[in-house]
Amino acid sequence: MKGIHRFAMPVFALCAASCLFTLSTGAAAAPAAPQLLFEQINVEQGLSQSIVTNIMQDRRGYLWFGTEDGLNLYDGYGFSVLRTDPDNPHSLSYNQITALYEDRAGSIWAGTFNGGLNRYLLEKNRFIRFRTAPADTSSLSNDLIYAIVQDRAGQLWVGCDHGLNRMKNPHAAEGSGRFDRFFHSPGDKASLRDDHVRALAVDSIGTLWAGTDQGLAMLPAAELLHDKPRFTVPEMQEKEWNALAQDTIRTLMVDRSGALWIGAVHGLHCLRREPGRPPRLQSFFHAPGNPRSLSNNHVYALLEDAEGNIWVGTEGGLNRFDPRSGEFAAWLNDPRNPHSLSHNEIRSLFQDRSGLLWVGTYGGGVSKADARPKPFVHYRYLPEVPEGLSQPIIWSIYEDANGILWIGTHGGGLDRLERRTGRYTHYRANPADPHSLSHNIVRLVIPGRDGELWIGTHGGGICRFNPATGRFVRYLHDPQNPYSLCHNEIRALFLDSDSTLWIGTQGGGLDRLDTRKLNTASPRFRHLRSDPGDSNSIASDYIRFIHKDREGCYWIGTQGGGLDRYDAAAGRFSHYRSTPGAQGGINSNYVFCLHEDRQGTFWIGTWGSGLIRFDRKTGIFTAYRTRDGLPSDAIYGILEDGRGRLWFSTNNGIGRFDPETAECKNYSIRDGLQSNEFNGGSFFLSPNGEMFFGGINGFNSFFPEQIRDNPHIPPVVITGFKKMNRQVRLDLPLSEIRHLKLSHRDYFFSFEFAALDYTAPEKNRYAYKMEGLDQEWITTSADQRVAQYTTLPAGSYLFRVKGSNNDGVWNEEGCSIAISIAPPFWRTWWFRLLGLLILCTIALFYFRRRLGIIRMAAELSAAHEMQMAIMPHTGPQVPGFDISGLCIPANQVGGDFFDYAWVGSDRKRFGIMIGDVSGKAMRAAMTAVMANGIVHAEAAEGKSPAEALTRSNEILYPKLERHTFIALCLVALEPENRAMCFTNAGLSEPLLYSEGAWRILRGSGPPYPIGVRKNHLYQDKRVRLLPGEIIILQTDGIQDAMNRGKAFYGEERLLTFLRGLDCATMNAQQIRDTIIADVQAFTNGVHPFDDMTVIVIRVLE
Repeated sequence: MKGIHRFAMPVFALCAASCLFTLSTGAAAAPAAPQLLFEQINVEQGLSQSIVTNIMQDRRGYLWFGTEDGLNLYDGYGFSVLRTDPDNPHSLSYNQITALYEDRAGSIWAGTFNGGLNRYLLEKNRFIRFRTAPADTSSLSNDLIYAIVQDRAGQLWVGCDHGLNRMKNPHAAEGSGRFDRFFHSPGDKASLRDDHVRALAVDSIGTLWAGTDQGLAMLPAAELLHDKPRFTVPEMQEKEWNALAQDTIRTLMVDRSGALWIGAVHGLHCLRREPGRPPRLQSFFHAPGNPRSLSNNHVYALLEDAEGNIWVGTEGGLNRFDPRSGEFAAWLNDPRNPHSLSHNEIRSLFQDRSGLLWVGTYGGGVSKADARPKPFVHYRYLPEVPEGLSQPIIWSIYEDANGILWIGTHGGGLDRLERRTGRYTHYRANPADPHSLSHNIVRLVIPGRDGELWIGTHGGGICRFNPATGRFVRYLHDPQNPYSLCHNEIRALFLDSDSTLWIGTQGGGLDRLDTRKLNTASPRFRHLRSDPGDSNSIASDYIRFIHKDREGCYWIGTQGGGLDRYDAAAGRFSHYRSTPGAQGGINSNYVFCLHEDRQGTFWIGTWGSGLIRFDRKTGIFTAYRTRDGLPSDAIYGILEDGRGRLWFSTNNGIGRFDPETAECKNYSIRDGLQSNEFNGGSFFLSPNGEMFFGGINGFNSFFPEQIRDNPHIPPVVITGFKKMNRQVRLDLPLSEIRHLKLSHRDYFFSFEFAALDYTAPEKNRYAYKMEGLDQEWITTSADQRVAQYTTLPAGSYLFRVKGSNNDGVWNEEGCSIAISIAPPFWRTWWFRLLGLLILCTIALFYFRRRLGIIRMAAELSAAHEMQMAIMPHTGPQVPGFDISGLCIPANQVGGDFFDYAWVGSDRKRFGIMIGDVSGKAMRAAMTAVMANGIVHAEAAEGKSPAEALTRSNEILYPKLERHTFIALCLVALEPENRAMCFTNAGLSEPLLYSEGAWRILRGSGPPYPIGVRKNHLYQDKRVRLLPGEIIILQTDGIQDAMNRGKAFYGEERLLTFLRGLDCATMNAQQIRDTIIADVQAFTNGVHPFDDMTVIVIRVLE
């Protein structure tokens, strides 16, 4: 929030009825419990169904969600869904999942609703089904599965709608699984209490607990291996036992202390067993009117988190129980808040290995939240707690020598917080009391002399405040008094070492006041105003900050007038203003804050132009903006920590900037910030290093050294494999495949990958390389986590990929997969030997005939390899652009080619070449190689596209046969200027997506192909580019693609197809692949007669 306000109302229009409120309560003053921000994941994100009954994470790191429509595997970006297939007996038996469990061997067990039990064999990518068979007493007792657990001996226990089942050898050969069945027998106290077994758990001493519709049963560890185990019940008071025995138990969970938590239809219970003492049952119920009680008695899910808190999912919201305080906190769905819980009916809970909380709901999909303790302490306004913070919008923060916080609010006056006791004191304006606060919008609080405070307000001038007496002295503008304060809207205060108070106002200029004489004489304010006719006056009357440097010079930041330096002795101002096009100058006239670091360097926060480093020795300003990694270009406050790093508030979170490396780490509301929007001037550094930043929803405090990055090292997995842009279905999951064998015909393939840290998957980073091809790691972002390769020579390779989490913590080992590319059969030793024997036994006539055929095949093969060899295998890395190209050869070798290269030695332009040589086979391929090399050499000298093509035409014209020509488009991108210069020599016209519409981008001058006209002078066409715009370069193979009805794809069909794409959500590769896929769908299997080449250039934000 910039904080630019203009009020026409009287000074006291917003004043409260009294001046001082002293309200004390420890709970209200303490920082509020961390606010949970839920990210909702539903069918819109690919989840198969919105009822999520089970959640787990497998040994690889994938998350599994059991729904009423299949099993969902989630990698942070998308879902793979496992469903039943009537034609496949090794598919899931039924789609409605009721139980999910991974055993110690890594097998995943899925219980279904009347579909029996399933064991998923990861290494075979298949399910084994276990169903009830009425004639087989060793089969499952019932097909409705409620619970699955493994005991210490490795036996699997399965709770059903009719009985409890034991599988002694869960990893027996397929189809040989046998079950022991256990049922309730009336009159037998050693039998199961009830046949409806809904929950199972094994405690720390090996006891098996079973929750039923008639309470709780247990099997001691010594009984688990017996053929006829004896069930018992825990010893407890009759009243407690009767309460449990009459309840339906939904879920069981054993915490780290060994206590058993019991979620039932009518409440939550905790059973504790201590040596030498009878078990003790503690119960928790909803208490109407008590917000710290359980929110609902019907409990479906339980979880103990890494901090020892107990999470309880109920029919009416999510609860967290703190064993230390014995109190509950609850979270409910708020339809007005997209970051609230997605639904109030909770069915499953899970905490993943990084510490994230996952909540499965009945109808709302999954909600994800980071429940880990946050180092950013959040003090927020609670309307229902009047004794707390008085307003949510915070303009200023100051901590005095006694550790008291003084907080300036928007409309709530001045708050005093004694954090040790949690005592708040509110000071508000009272029109009837001239010694009260002058206005309830408090913009500034700074220390004065002898423990006093100076208060700057919005509309009420300034106040001198004595905390000991609670008395305010007001200083306001008086139009009849030229020595009064110049303006009542205050934006900056600075108390000099000689006790001069400098006051910056919003429209009245700069005032000075000698505070030493206030008790002996009438105050006399001296005014410094902007005078357009006087270059020595201040640049603007709108003042944002005042700073005195180590040399004693004053620096004033203005809103619209730039940065001023004031020489008090000479009474002169020097101005630093933004000049369009100037190099090394300040780039903004809206200067909101300034920090002088320990080296004496100035760091300037601007509105809209980012963070600026000012080297006063050289006079050079260096700007850092969002394109350099900052969270926003609006900087509100800057503080320096003990390591020299800068922390700054913005309207998009807080940034941490390292001046040594120029790297910026950004923090958002996900990390515990009060909001992503902070306020100008609302920042403070305490003597002990604690930092404070205020915003629109309270304020944060933190110690920089306590801010830790996410330590979780994410598993890295390969999630997809494509050949010719088509997903390949493999017999095994890619995570289980160590070696891929490819043919020479698989000349275009790609891998997709993911780092399985779910905190903020969009911030995860990746690096990959193909050992045997790539010399260096190729880095990429989450939205481009695909590695593509074309025309790799036959041989052995190793594809490796590594990834990081959202905070840049890398899994350096990553994962890998070996690749073998077999040569064509005519390059194998056996074929060569066979060919030699055949040639030696065939007559001369047939030999000559055969020789001609072999030569033709060899020529086509060599031409294909030559054509593919000159084209890049991966997309280029160009700042500000996302570029992706692909050539798909026809059955007969054509003459398409494309290439990338930096232009000139200064590397300020990036060249893209796309061409099509007339003719086929070896001649076309050789011409393509020759043209590529000549144009590349000319462009490398720094020539413009037109100059490079003109010179290339001069060289190639005499070398080409008259029926041979080269259609070519040469593009030069200018990353610094966001511009493109291109020349088209007979190729299909480029297409431009701009302002939501596609249009043809026509070049300048006649577009003769190279080799058609001697001494032709080509012309450049220059285009300015804006973020979000897209350029498509193509050869005629796209538009000339023909279907079975002999119809051409055509330019109009291409434009119509592009207009239907949601290009704003797609990267260059996705657009490219979508175009190719649509052309291939149009041709419907007809072999192409010409190569298809397309390059997509996307201008990044």
